[in-house]
Amino acid sequence: MKKILPAIMAALLLTGSAFAAELVGEYVEAEGIAYNEGQALGALRRIAIMDAYRYLAEQVDAIYVTANSTVKNVRDLDETINTKVETALRGAKVISVTRERDGSFHAIVRMPAYGSSQSLASAVLKENVVVEDFPPPKVVNMVSVSCTGLIIDCRGMGLSQAIAPAIKSVDGTEVYAYKNVGYQNAVSRGMIDYSTSVDSGVERAGSSPLVIKAVNVSGGCDVVVSAGDADKILSANQSTHFLNNSAVVFVR
Repeated sequence: MKKILPAIMAALLLTGSAFAAELVGEYVEAEGIAYNEGQALGALRRIAIMDAYRYLAEQVDAIYVTANSTVKNVRDLDETINTKVETALRGAKVISVTRERDGSFHAIVRMPAYGSSQSLASAVLKENVVVEDFPPPKVVNMVSVSCTGLIIDCRGMGLSQAIAPAIKSVDGTEVYAYKNVGYQNAVSRGMIDYSTSVDSGVERAGSSPLVIKAVNVSGGCDVVVSAGDADKILSANQSTHFLNNSAVVFVR
């Protein structure tokens, strides 16, 4: 799905190019489009690629790291992080460049959101985080089935994707957060998978997931659950430790 702001689109119509970017699973992808009958084919191809890289950088800056910060925020505050993000952007790969029937060129570039030392997560997350234990449930043994993971249904709540989102109880207790996962785990696998349906979350959350309905969304990307559901999550995790393995899916 393309995400093109009207003002940007209007400007690009003057230069003969357009672009779009999105976070797709383990990757951040951007598409650049160039169309101008007066340009040589090689030039159009380069324009499409340049636009894709340009919008990739803009899209990356807008991604939440946590509910309190975007990539742009942490880049502005920390020169080391800024350098790491620039390096990751330069390492983005051109996945395809195609010419359409209307003569336009479409270029797709991609960088990993997590899973490697050149990923966005590796660039923006603090490496020296002290890993904390998950809080104990107030009521134990609330779930009799051994759960393989967690799926939280957040549909219709305007949830945005993030590198390090949190699950919170309505009383403010953090049920699941970066401080509980740590740098290595968050970078290697990512803290969350995002899905569009409960059924499609099985790969990450396993065959017997605990399915919870969110109460609301906080700060754009943090998911809030009821106090009772928070206890269900923490109690179930004591048996199978699915939170430790980041077997968590948010359905948007």
